[in-house]
Amino acid sequence: MEVQHRADRVIVAALQENARQTNRALARAANLAPSSTLSRVRDLERRGVIEGYHAEVDLAALGRNLQALVFARFQPKSDEIIQSFIDHVWELPETIGLQIITGVEDVVIHLAVADPEQLQRVILKEISSFPGVYDERTSLLFEYRRKKVIEPLS
Repeated sequence: MEVQHRADRVIVAALQENARQTNRALARAANLAPSSTLSRVRDLERRGVIEGYHAEVDLAALGRNLQALVFARFQPKSDEIIQSFIDHVWELPETIGLQIITGVEDVVIHLAVADPEQLQRVILKEISSFPGVYDERTSLLFEYRRKKVIEPLS
C-alpha cells in the first residue's frame, strides 16, 4: 500500500488538505492530465491508501466543549474482556476515538462531552463500573491538534 510515485504523493496530500477539490484542480497540482489523475485517485482508493472522505467538525459547535482521555486498565487481562469493553465504549455517543495501547494502561478512550457532569456520569456509569476494569485515569484535553496532511515517511 505504499505511495511511491511523486504524483500520487501530491494527490494524497492535496486531498487531505481539501477532499472537495475538483479533479481538474488535483490534476493541476499533480501536473497530470485530468484522466490520469482520476485513474490514480481510483487506484489509491482501490489499494486502500485513501480510505474515505470526511467532514471535519468543530466539537464546541456541536455542544461538546470538554474533551478528555480516559486510560483504562483491566484485571484479569483477556482478549474477551477487553474486546467486550471496547465494543461497549465504542457505542457511547460521547466516544470519539479509541486506542488499544501497550504499557501500564490497556485502552485509551477519547471523549467529547458537554460539561464536567456528563464526563463524570460517563466515567462512573459506563467505564469504571464495567466488569474487568481494574483502574481508570482521566486527563482533560486543553488543546487537540491533528495534522491535516500526513505524508509517507519513505
